[in-house]
Amino acid sequence: MPERHRHNDLEDIEYLPAPGAQEPAPQAGGKPPLRLLGFLLIVIVPFLASLIYYVFIASDQYVAEARFAVRALSGTSSDDKGDGSGGSEGGGAAGLLNMRSASQDAYVVTSFIHSTEILKRIGEKLDYRSMFARQDADFLSRFRSSQSDEEFLTYWENHVSAYIDVSSGIITLKVRAFTPDESVKLSDAIIQESEALINELSQRARNDIVQSMRADVEKSGKAYSDTLAALNQFQHQSGLLSPVAQAKDSSALLTGLLAQKLEFETRLFVMKQSHAEGSPTYQQLTLALQSLEAQIDKKKAELTGPENASLAKALLEYSKLDTDRMIAEKLYEASQKNYDAVLAEALRKTLYLAVFVKPALPDEAEFPHRITTPLIILLGLAVLWTTLSLIWASVEDHQI
Repeated sequence: MPERHRHNDLEDIEYLPAPGAQEPAPQAGGKPPLRLLGFLLIVIVPFLASLIYYVFIASDQYVAEARFAVRALSGTSSDDKGDGSGGSEGGGAAGLLNMRSASQDAYVVTSFIHSTEILKRIGEKLDYRSMFARQDADFLSRFRSSQSDEEFLTYWENHVSAYIDVSSGIITLKVRAFTPDESVKLSDAIIQESEALINELSQRARNDIVQSMRADVEKSGKAYSDTLAALNQFQHQSGLLSPVAQAKDSSALLTGLLAQKLEFETRLFVMKQSHAEGSPTYQQLTLALQSLEAQIDKKKAELTGPENASLAKALLEYSKLDTDRMIAEKLYEASQKNYDAVLAEALRKTLYLAVFVKPALPDEAEFPHRITTPLIILLGLAVLWTTLSLIWASVEDHQI
């Protein structure tokens, strides 16, 4: 019939989409969207897992806190301050004991607390591994005994922290354990070993400085002995106890002889003017003048004669030896005084650990944060999911 034929023709018509028009998206057939599925897997499921762990499974962890500082004593004692120049010298020598600043030692202590050395020392007195490998602790928080020492050091750094307040130099120690008693016990052990380290460093520094000062004393003492031996040898070889005194005596005697010679020459001149050359007195004065001139020549030879027998040469050599002796003596006295001051200062404890906040027994568990930690995890996962969604949308836009 015509009406049925017209209806069949309409059904056989194929409709083509207009240019530029988008085809309607096919129905998903009841499947959830991909973005919603990713949100569930990336955000909701991990958040619920962390919430269950922190609220119902995670073990309580207690924190014991202590505060201390590394203090340094003054290198100058009260006796040295009250004594003029001697006090300044003693203070300068004793001040050598404070070459390292206390702040530097504080950084040494914090580095020591986070090292394997403190684990070795504490292990000799305390079974610290059993504190963190408790079977009643949850499987994520406790340390597994099968792990290596390097892995335990990382675990130790997460549960034991020590940091310095730069402005005051105060060290804050925090120890986290599964029971209050163990956190306090471990904190006390760490403080004891840190104090022992400070004492060792201080004692080592004192010993090094004292040995150095003792070497200076021995060196200066040997130099002083050598100068004394050289001066004594010179006195024996020259036969002069003091060339200076000998030179003074010879100069005084030579001056007297020259005065007598002048007197004799004056008398002879007067007798010549009186034409008394033939008198016995004139002959006697002439002989006396000749003898006096011989004595004067001999004294002059002693003072400025040949190089090997000259008193001037002996005096020059003696002066050099005596000057070396005085310098060596002064150096020996100064080094001995400095050594005595350093030795007296070394008997005191120049560095010590001052604990002004002792670790107290915690009443409540500080870790874990059962509500805030899951919320932070939720926020992080949401940020991660948002970032991945933006990246996926950007990739789809580039494909179109």
